[in-house]
Amino acid sequence: MTVRDVNTPFQNHEIIELMGRRAENLFTDLKLCCSESLLLVLNHGFDGGLSSSQAKQLGAGFCGGMGESGDTCGALSGALMGLGLLVGPHAKNSMSKKKFRQLARKMHDRFHEEFSSTCCRVLIKDFDRNSKARSQFCTKLTGTTAAIVTELLLTARPDLVQRLQADYLVSRDSKITGFLKNLV
Repeated sequence: MTVRDVNTPFQNHEIIELMGRRAENLFTDLKLCCSESLLLVLNHGFDGGLSSSQAKQLGAGFCGGMGESGDTCGALSGALMGLGLLVGPHAKNSMSKKKFRQLARKMHDRFHEEFSSTCCRVLIKDFDRNSKARSQFCTKLTGTTAAIVTELLLTARPDLVQRLQADYLVSRDSKITGFLKNLV
């Protein structure tokens, strides 16, 4: 993607791509897990109202398929938390429970369609725990999940574009920034 003025409106396909890339950046360079990355990028990308600390704290228990148990993939859990935060039945400008649950189900189904499972242990079964291949797989999975949930959000609620925080989405954290943030 070329460098552009963040004050120029983004097209939906650009927003989807930016969300995916930013989620991957959070996962790799800040060393966040998939659920933390998803909730953080959705929260800051669409001005969900949580601080970075709050988003990471809420997402932390879903890492590794819920506390490293290998159950529901943390990326899917993070996406669903982000949906609830932004458009859930208790959110500002919320969707009805019925419409929200349909959207959550679509997220689940799209994830399953893309990755053939929603179970962390099934998704990563072919990788050694600390291997580079597993890290690369989870990075891509995190970015793809962010793209899917963003597409669903923008389709269901096109008005969310008005809340887009383009400066956040086009920025990148470096590994050094990640290291320094982890010291604090």
